[in-house]
Amino acid sequence: MAPQRLSARKTAWLVLNQCDITRHDTAELLNDTLPKTDRPAQATDIVFGVLRNRLAIDCVIKKCGSVEPAHVKPALWNLLRIGTYELVYAPKTVEYAILNEVADLARQKGTARTVGFINAVLRAIQKNISSRQLPLKEVSRRKILPQDIQSGCAFTTDMLPDPEKDSANYYGIAFSLPTWLISQWLAAYGPEKTLQICFASNRHPSVIAQPNTLCTTAEKLATRLSDEGIECEINPEKTMLCIKHAGQITKIQEFLDGFFTIQDPTAAEAMKLLSPQPDWTVVDLCAAPGGKSIALAMLMDDKGTILTTDNDPNRLQKVRQNVKRMRLNAIEVIFPNQIEQKVQKLKRLDAIILDVPCSNTGVLARRAEARWRLYNNNIAPLLKTQTRLLTQAAALCQQHTIIVYSTCSIQPDENQQQIQQFLSQHPSFTLITEKLTLPALKTPDLFDHDGGYVAILQQK
Repeated sequence: MAPQRLSARKTAWLVLNQCDITRHDTAELLNDTLPKTDRPAQATDIVFGVLRNRLAIDCVIKKCGSVEPAHVKPALWNLLRIGTYELVYAPKTVEYAILNEVADLARQKGTARTVGFINAVLRAIQKNISSRQLPLKEVSRRKILPQDIQSGCAFTTDMLPDPEKDSANYYGIAFSLPTWLISQWLAAYGPEKTLQICFASNRHPSVIAQPNTLCTTAEKLATRLSDEGIECEINPEKTMLCIKHAGQITKIQEFLDGFFTIQDPTAAEAMKLLSPQPDWTVVDLCAAPGGKSIALAMLMDDKGTILTTDNDPNRLQKVRQNVKRMRLNAIEVIFPNQIEQKVQKLKRLDAIILDVPCSNTGVLARRAEARWRLYNNNIAPLLKTQTRLLTQAAALCQQHTIIVYSTCSIQPDENQQQIQQFLSQHPSFTLITEKLTLPALKTPDLFDHDGGYVAILQQK
């Protein structure tokens, strides 16, 4: 007899209870649990929805339910978060279905008193909601939590700070983002772009497939996927696909056979800016999980040489697996302690790829827990690491070698300021080009995408 499948809410509850947002990769925990449910899409939506909107959700629970997390067991608080998330951010889900199952889950965990407490808090929240979905412009900004760029959940009382008097705190709670980070965005980009960044940082990011151009095209891949019953959309340039699939992408046969890799358009653009040639020799110093090395190999027609390494041996193993899956020959995966010896033997070194560790502020929608690991005082160690890696790359360069410096951050001190500091200390290098991309929602001409930065430097 087959084991009973878990509901989406119970699956999400199990994952949230296991997840330590300060150190766990939530996606890995979720992928381990998804096979136990028959509603993987809903479970995924709840898990990442709770993580993305955690500050706003906790604010609603505390204000409407008159309860503090310190007085509630963590597992029950997560259950309240699930119920609140669906009431506020999933307006198409009927209320009785949410309340009934959350109560059933509470019953499995505790006593009738526990069930009564969970019910009382969620019904208090329900009572304070005037409309589960209204156009944003129809309600005072203090009374509505944005769900997307057009609509939000409206409350009977003020839930948010005054955006005119305290814009950083307003954005921080409305979009569940650190106030200090919002303040930096407001200073760097102004209120209009900051609002766009906030919406993009809370979007449901699309799954973007980059076809293996050595054996297929975007159009041929779309046809193959369609034959498997997988819906997808091709971008106007016909270079990549948005896959609309409720299951695990890594289980799709075309993925297993190396016909495509998953990579956001912003990350893919970094290697296109380099314009590598088929006979080049390239070193990728921070390669895991291998996306940029794979993109390079395809742009180089799987010719030339790409020496790929990473300091994390576990992540380096993932690079090997991905290279093997994509059936690439130009990439040689090596241990980091081998890199200097290998480079010294090279007759030419055309480029060094430096995708450095960063704050991840450009990919907060895709790495939902990253926002809860950000503190204003923990950026300094990242800056030191980035500087050290740039110095290491410069020491490996030959005449005319190019350094591609990239981050998935949108912070000026990790990007433009870092590069200006490097150039001031290394006058033998020149800046060829740089590009900052802010995270963005989908438009008729572009897929939604993450934010990031890339600079092309060259030894004179």
